[in-house]
Parts: sequence; C-alpha cells; structure tokens
Amino acid sequence: MNYQRQMRLVLLYTLKQLSGSAEKSDVMRYINDHGYWYVNDESDTRQYSRGENEKQWRNDFSYERIHLIEHGYMKPKVKRGLWEMTRAGEAYLSELIGEAKETALTGQPRITPALLQELFSEPSFEETLEDHRLMVQVSQQTQPADSGESAQLSDKPIPKGPHMVSGGRNVYLRDPSVAKRAPKRAGHLCAIDPAHPSFIRRKEACLYMEPHHLIPMSMTDYFGVGLDREQNIFSLCSTCHNQIHYGTKEDVRRLIQTLFCSRKREICAILGREIRLNELYRIYRVGEDTR
Repeated sequence: MNYQRQMRLVLLYTLKQLSGSAEKSDVMRYINDHGYWYVNDESDTRQYSRGENEKQWRNDFSYERIHLIEHGYMKPKVKRGLWEMTRAGEAYLSELIGEAKETALTGQPRITPALLQELFSEPSFEETLEDHRLMVQVSQQTQPADSGESAQLSDKPIPKGPHMVSGGRNVYLRDPSVAKRAPKRAGHLCAIDPAHPSFIRRKEACLYMEPHHLIPMSMTDYFGVGLDREQNIFSLCSTCHNQIHYGTKEDVRRLIQTLFCSRKREICAILGREIRLNELYRIYRVGEDTR
C-alpha cells in the first residue's frame, strides 16, 4: 500500500468517523488527536512554505483532497472549509481498508498502529451476532466442562481457527465449550470482584456468569493467532460485562486493567508477543485523550 493510498485511507476514514463531512479544521484536529498519521503537530518539524503557519503534514492532506475530488471520492467545495465524502468515496474507503489489513504487518506503514487497531476492531453485525449466539449456547449447556481440560492448556499461539466471510470481513467462530470453562475456572464468580451478586442458573446449581473475550475476536487477523482461548476469556457478572462494553472510558479502562493484569503472562504467551495496556485501551477506543 503506497504512501498516497495510505493518506487517502486516513482522510476518508476520518470523514467517515465525522459522519461523512466536516470542516477542514475539525478533520485535521481529529487526525492529529487520534494519532492516525506517522507525523502530527508535535513531531512534524516542517512548516508549509507559504508562511501560513501551518504544519506541512496538514498541507499534504489538503493537497491530497484535491486528487480525491478529481476522482469523485470527495465533493467539490459546497461551502468554504467544508469537506465531504461521496458515495463513491465510501466504496473506495472499503477497498482501502481491505488493502490496509492485508498489508498491515509488512513494510513501514505511514498509518499508525492506533488506526490499524481501529480498522481491525470495528465490529460487524455478524461479530455482534456471534457474540450473542455464544451467550445463548453457553447458557443452554447443561453438562459441565471436563475439569481435566483446563489442566492441559497450551500456552503457545495456535492457528486462527474456523471463520466465515461476510462483507469482506473474516468473522471467527466461537467454541461454546471453551467459553463454558471460563466461569468454571473462576468458580462461577465475577473476575472483577468475586463479591458481585448474580442469580442461580435455572439448569445448574451455580451463579450465572457471562464469558468475555478480553482481546476481541475481531482482532484475530490483526494478531494473526487464535483468540478463542481459555486464557483470553473471563467470567463476568452481567453488570461488569455490560459496563466493559458500554461504560464510561474511565470505568472501561479500570475493568480492562484489572482483567489484563490478572493474566498478563498467559495472554502474552498465547499471542506470541508482548502487549501493553495502552494497546488494549486503543482496541476498546478508551485511550487517554491526546488534546
């Protein structure tokens, strides 16, 4: 993926995040604050040569917008300062995202890991459906998981596993028997706080808990290994599970930190590399504000 196409990806993706159109100043601020490009206001020492007190990277994006307009991917000036993507630009963006994912781990991309993580972590409808299906399957299982299986856990990375393709995305399937062992491993208690209340399951004499993949299954292609692993699945009460998906940034960061720190060695082992809290914060889109 060459330099120009990476720049177009950043610009169109930012417009998508801003509902398709925004003032130039808002587009540039969004790119800068979210760290999508390899340089920003702090790291780019170049100034635009015409004395307009503008960083060169900002002018580069302004120039690339002209090419996007020429190809019909952005609209010509509607009103001064407003940038807007076209329907053709939306389709072109999908093409660029697919290309970025295929080349994400090769070369020296100008787009940053922060943006790549967002591209991989965007859940599709099928991802959400698979998560819901897993919850139902685990809830319906009445036979306890084999207690001997957990003792034989491998701490090595494994292949990515079975998947289906939908809308150009790989959706990796969850194994309910693996997810079933997460509550059992935790003694059917919440991994955030064992004192958190729940209710007795109808079919089993134990507290109801929900499985949660700390590193989302949608990140499978990004990491290149299987993520449907017992080491990556945590037992959570309903409140904590909903909070980690829909809570405030501060609360989500707190929950992620608690879970990750309790199994850091195991999680890094199944990934085959180190991962830090800041990476997880970006995956969940709860990173510290950069303004």
